[in-house]
Amino acid sequence: MLAAAALRLAVIEALRPTAAVRGEEGATFPTLAEHRVFDSRQILVDELDDGRPFTPCISVYVEDVRVERRGDAAPSVRGNPTCTLVIVTELAEIARDPDGDAVRQENGNLATMALVDSDPRQRLVLEALTAQVRKVIVRGPEAVAVRRVMKAVQSIELEAFSLPQLSRRWLRYLMLVSCEIADDKFTDAPGLPEPLRSVAADLPEGSYAKAKLAELGAAFLATSRDALEGLDLMASVNGVPVIRSPESTPD
Repeated sequence: MLAAAALRLAVIEALRPTAAVRGEEGATFPTLAEHRVFDSRQILVDELDDGRPFTPCISVYVEDVRVERRGDAAPSVRGNPTCTLVIVTELAEIARDPDGDAVRQENGNLATMALVDSDPRQRLVLEALTAQVRKVIVRGPEAVAVRRVMKAVQSIELEAFSLPQLSRRWLRYLMLVSCEIADDKFTDAPGLPEPLRSVAADLPEGSYAKAKLAELGAAFLATSRDALEGLDLMASVNGVPVIRSPESTPD
């Protein structure tokens, strides 16, 4: 589903406006995470804010993409596309083991994790960040491209990360936005299909989202055919089949 990918990239641009990244006059970030909005991954250690005990950040994913028929009378090729927009909001820090030592990943790099909930004021920061995300996606003027794809929000579910049996809670929320989206429209016209074309037109030049949509469109439009190595001609002589290649000369 190209529309689901377009939705994810449009959400990233809405939460991390290119104009604000460039520092253009009057442009601001709509959330406390500022530019720390990541495409299908969590924050890295070198992206943490060294001047603060924790770093507000956002990760954007899309899951559970499906197309269902609009009823028994509808043709099978037409349907109601839906997906779940998954947005992770957290206050991140360097991951540490019970002894206080930094945890390293398998590749040797330091790992990050959500801050352990130990301060009610920190919880308020996370709740404010999560509310800002919802406002941007559902009502914000930054999300014009988002609404090219997102037709309706069916539900928004908020899940907190915790281990109640161990009295452990982390400052991370999982926002699950179940929504109806536009269907892919494939035509014989050159260029990107809809809704990629409209979303790309709404995105600013030089933005991360527009560049990724261009890559997606190029991959979709690309064709791969095996090179023609030769051509064989078949004929018959006195009823006996004979295969003669173009390089052959008649006897």
